[in-house]
Order: sequence, then structure tokens, then C-alpha cells
Amino acid sequence: MNANLSKIKVGILGASGYAGAALIRRLLKHSQVDIVAIGSRQYQAEPLAKAWPQFADLLNLEFVDNEQVIEKSELIFFATPHGVTAPWVNKALQAGKKAIDLSADFRLPEKDFEYWYKQKHEYPELIAKAVYGLVELHRKEIVGKNLIASPGCNSTTAILGLAPLAFNDLLGEDIIINIAASLSGAGRTLGLGKHYAEANENMRPYNVAGNHRHTAEVELSLARIKEMGRDLKSIDIKKRPIVSLNPHLVPMTRGIMVTSYTKAKADNLNDDVLLEHFQKFYQNDPLVVVQADLPNTKAVYASDRSIVSVRYDKRSKQIVTFAVSDNLAKGAAGQAVQNFNIMNAFSETEGLFLEGIWP
Repeated sequence: MNANLSKIKVGILGASGYAGAALIRRLLKHSQVDIVAIGSRQYQAEPLAKAWPQFADLLNLEFVDNEQVIEKSELIFFATPHGVTAPWVNKALQAGKKAIDLSADFRLPEKDFEYWYKQKHEYPELIAKAVYGLVELHRKEIVGKNLIASPGCNSTTAILGLAPLAFNDLLGEDIIINIAASLSGAGRTLGLGKHYAEANENMRPYNVAGNHRHTAEVELSLARIKEMGRDLKSIDIKKRPIVSLNPHLVPMTRGIMVTSYTKAKADNLNDDVLLEHFQKFYQNDPLVVVQADLPNTKAVYASDRSIVSVRYDKRSKQIVTFAVSDNLAKGAAGQAVQNFNIMNAFSETEGLFLEGIWP
């Protein structure tokens, strides 16, 4: 625990979105945090309870503009969309503040960002200063840094399910990732596909066949493990494994399940051997649970932990991995707060929810 008894003044941009609300819930219980400012374009000058009634009389702040959030805070969480976040992160860093960015603006090398997000990066010089905030792979690099690029639910959950295989050189040439993602992962803004009549009792694929933006994050992370600790941005593109990532929207409020497949490179594999690899890889990670039983999304509902498991298909010689997360928790706000804790030498789980909600 940090010996400094003074609390850190924290601000949140995008506080009227789902990830923003999840951040507030965690930071309110954090013993080392004072939430001093919340930002929202939609709710300017309105009280927090106008957007989030669950916080009535728990945090008596009004939404202010981005400049005021940066001015009042020592560290800012950016729960804002990709493509518009980078200028505000730059303003915060120029003002001597720290930043944890939940958008995709600093997760990828410049060329990858431009390829996947179809726009030029305005602040490429900051990309090299950002640490990719998947804690289980980058814990040591996060300590004391000023800019963390916190990954989202799809990439986080997919990487957690495959990282032990990459570490033990068990990934085959073909890596297929199927994702079942809940509606809240698409954010709070309205859209036809999120109307009840459209989404209820419906399951549909989206951004499949090499078109999902988080593909590069998965490939870079798996390559980094095989390169024995090198930073994501230094990985030779020719050494990246190629994955086929195919997400599907399912009619759940929150939660994500990732099922991944790869042809085994080794012989004499079985469930027990693979499970042991996973247990050893995550033995020092408090927010990843490895279990023999197959996971389900209800077990991580509102929890900041992810659950992973693995099976070996003897007939097809496929290794099948399973990983579940709450997309607003370990897949967003929980991971951001976990990064905050490590940056500041706090207990890694301070302010987080290890238990889920069931039913």
C-alpha cells in the first residue's frame, strides 16, 4: 500500500456512459481516491443522479466540461470514444496530469491504428509512451507510468484465454476466436440493433472475417509473449500469429464469452496437462480464475475477475479454450482501476469487486 495518506484527485471523462458509471461505482469504494470532477457532453451542468439515479446522495457532483475535469484532477480516466480521446489525453499530459485511456487511441502502433481505425493518429509521439494495460502481461511496465492504454472486453478476454498457450508454444498456425458479446458492450448511445424488439431473442454476427478492430491487439499480445517480454509496439509484424476473430451480439445486458480453437502443436496433451499450464501461468494473478469446470458469464456478472478453462479434443487434436468476463468490469472499468492501483503502488484489488452477482 502506498504510504502517502493523501487521496488522489480523480476525474472521469465520459462519465455518463456505461464504463463511466462502472468507474464511479469502483472509485467510490476506493480508499485512496477522491472523485473531484465528472465530464459529459450530454449532461452538462446536470447533477450525476440525472444520468445515474443509483448514485443519488452518494456523489454530489455536476457534470462539467472536459477542460474543468482536467484542471481539477491529478489523474483522469478517459471513458470516451476512440478517435476523439487522443487530443484530450494530450492536454492532460501537457498539464502534468496522469491518464488512463479506456478508448483505443493508444493501444496500437501508429500504422496498425491507421489501418484498423481508418484515420490518421494526431499524436503518434504519445503512442510510444503508453503502456498497454492488460495487467496480467504488463504488470511491471505499468508501475509509475503516466499513460495507460487500457484494453477493452473483446481483446482482454480473448488474450486471457490464449496467453498460456502462447507462453508454452502450443499455438498452432490456425487460431479461431468466437466471441459472444452482450449489448452493453456497444455503449449507451441509441441504435436500431439495440432496440428491444431487434435484440431480444436474436443473435447476430458483426465485423467478422478479418474486420474486427481488436484483432491486432490479440495478435500483438500473443506475439509479445512468444518474444519473451518485448513491448507490443516493437514486435515484427511478420512474427505475429494470424487470428480469425468473429464476434456475435447476444441478448444479454452484460457479459462476454470467448471460445478459441487452435490445432495442437504438441503430442500427448490432455485436459489435465493443459489446465496445469493455465494454473501456472496465472498463479500470481488475483483477477484471473482458472478452473476445470467450464465457465459461464453469470459467474462474473458485476465481478472484476475473469474465469478461464481449457479442453483438449483428442479426435480433432484441437485445443479449445474458454474465457468469460463482465465487459464493463474486467473488460473496462475494473481493468482501468486495476491499472490505477498498480501505477500508484496500491493493493491491486483495491476498489474492485471480486464477487459477482447471482442471480
